[in-house]
Amino acid sequence: MNDYETDQNRVKELTEILNRSNYEYYVLNQSSLSDAEFDSLMEELQMLEKKHPELKDPLSPTSRVGGGVLDSFKKIKHKKYMLSIGDVFNEEEIIAFDENIRKVTGLKVVDYMCEVKIDGLSCSLVYENGDLISASTRGDGTVGEDVTNNCLTIRSIPYHIQEKRDFEVRGEVYMPKNSFERLNQEREKEHQPLFANARNAASGSLKNLDSKVTAKRGLDAWWYYVPDALDFGFTKHSDALNYIQNLGFKTNPERRLVHGIEEVLAYVREYHEKRPSLPYDIDGLVIKVNDMTLYDLIGYTMKTPKWEIAYKFPPEEQITKLQDIEITVGRTGRVVPTAILAPVRVAGSLISRATLNNEDFIATKDIRIGDYVSLHKAGDVIPEVEKVILERREKDSHPYSFPTECPYCHNHLERIQGQTYCVNENCPSRTINNLIFFASKNGMDIDGLGEKLVESLFNEGFVRDISDFYTLKDHLEDLMMIDGIGEKTCKSLFAEIENTKKKDVVSLLCGLAIPLVGKKTAIVLIDHFRSLDALMRASYEELSSLEDVGEITANKIISYFADEKNKALIEKLRGYGLNFFSLKPVYQAKENYFSGKRFVLTGTISVSREEMTERIERLGGKSSSSVSKLTDFVLAGEKAGSKLTKAQALGVKIFSEEEILPLLEEAEKSQE
Repeated sequence: MNDYETDQNRVKELTEILNRSNYEYYVLNQSSLSDAEFDSLMEELQMLEKKHPELKDPLSPTSRVGGGVLDSFKKIKHKKYMLSIGDVFNEEEIIAFDENIRKVTGLKVVDYMCEVKIDGLSCSLVYENGDLISASTRGDGTVGEDVTNNCLTIRSIPYHIQEKRDFEVRGEVYMPKNSFERLNQEREKEHQPLFANARNAASGSLKNLDSKVTAKRGLDAWWYYVPDALDFGFTKHSDALNYIQNLGFKTNPERRLVHGIEEVLAYVREYHEKRPSLPYDIDGLVIKVNDMTLYDLIGYTMKTPKWEIAYKFPPEEQITKLQDIEITVGRTGRVVPTAILAPVRVAGSLISRATLNNEDFIATKDIRIGDYVSLHKAGDVIPEVEKVILERREKDSHPYSFPTECPYCHNHLERIQGQTYCVNENCPSRTINNLIFFASKNGMDIDGLGEKLVESLFNEGFVRDISDFYTLKDHLEDLMMIDGIGEKTCKSLFAEIENTKKKDVVSLLCGLAIPLVGKKTAIVLIDHFRSLDALMRASYEELSSLEDVGEITANKIISYFADEKNKALIEKLRGYGLNFFSLKPVYQAKENYFSGKRFVLTGTISVSREEMTERIERLGGKSSSSVSKLTDFVLAGEKAGSKLTKAQALGVKIFSEEEILPLLEEAEKSQE
């Protein structure tokens, strides 16, 4: 045997050993290799693949470390639609679900598979002849994003399976709590913005264009559904789960096959208690009819199956101590009080701060420093102080006195329309927040330029207005004197700042932080004027005549561009080479149902509001935030509130998501 054949056999041997070790460690939670042995064998395989590139299998264990940066994600059309799940929020709705299932099927008692609902990102894996060929996100249910490279870095996902027929399995990619905490600790050290929760972190990691970044994030996945289970001879969902587990897929051990509604409710009550102790976040439980032969009989809506539901946990509440009240002054001068809390985990996130809204909020609830407060997440997202636990208040407690002068510039604070403001335009806090806003996703979206770094740059004198970001590259050595900032961080930041010069002028217009000009209004303005210069020359009459702009916003725009200081700033930005023009091609939709129609979207739908709004606007529709007599139709999702009530009172046409989708698809086809 020659040297090449020896290396070839060794590559095959190492591949088998490392794949087996990954399965043992990441699926079975055991391992026949020590960490040192694993690393040594991995290093040997990498060396052999470098020596003989032709021997590297696309699904080699070395792919787990990531490699290569994509320009964008390709689209993958799902073989079968990836359904979402209808939500219920209490035991009465679960009982009603069971009653409907029994009524439709004629069964006295139904067997259900109960599973924890992982708070992650839905994903599909497709195999051909036993090899993984693609991994994709749910997307809109019909078409998802190709995240194969990134899924290859998740060590619990099998590259090869024994099933040789074409095979698809679906599940959830998530970030374990320990990975999430480690990631945020690392980001804090690097002065990067922290992820709000593990789901956001998982989504951002799986959709990162650089698979090496994904590989470092510690993602994992549970697999829980086989779309073609009946074709493979399985009639019970529980049997299909056992099968994929035997194939090497990681299935959740918290699942349970139960008999009848009482056992379902017992499972629900049990996991109310267990939820905080799980090593990953769950936002509910999935209750699924186990007999898959009944699925067609029970039926489907346009987006959801009727044979399963997702029970969503009520907002989790925790009690913690309010240690202090911090006052900040935003970019508009509005004074915002923030509760500084003893850290506590609420609905999957470690919370140490919560907004107190304004002076009246504190006074109405009589919130005092030193109080114990009840904390929850509104919509499982935004931390809120619900109430004060009065029985735990100290006897020597004193009512909180809201400051009368700005803590940053010491100017007197003013009350304007129920809010407290610092009206000093040169207040350092207002300046810092303007800088932060410019760098944020709502502005120029400069990756790596987080709040703490912006504050440091301001305090050290490097940045006084947004134009100064474009001179940072001239201060490399001085910047490296700031604690925690190295040469690599600086050069990466310089590259990010340089890239903003190529962005559409919409981002720049948003970043200027003109009062009342947010992303939506900025798009309207640039779609009409096509350049910042043309917008600056616009008259009040021209501006106020535009839909979604109006008289007040028009005055704000005129005032902003009339200010000599703002004119000088814009000229500086021009000199630094920022793009002042729209990069968006002029698009005129052919006449269709949505042309010129004003619509309002309210409630929860299966895709993001931004995605649905963009589809309708591309067809010539015009979105609005409020319902009026001018509204042509309202798209009402689940838990639609006052906007739906007003639309009904005004006799405005109301669509459900199921009703509007065929109209959208027909209109989009007419554009081809």
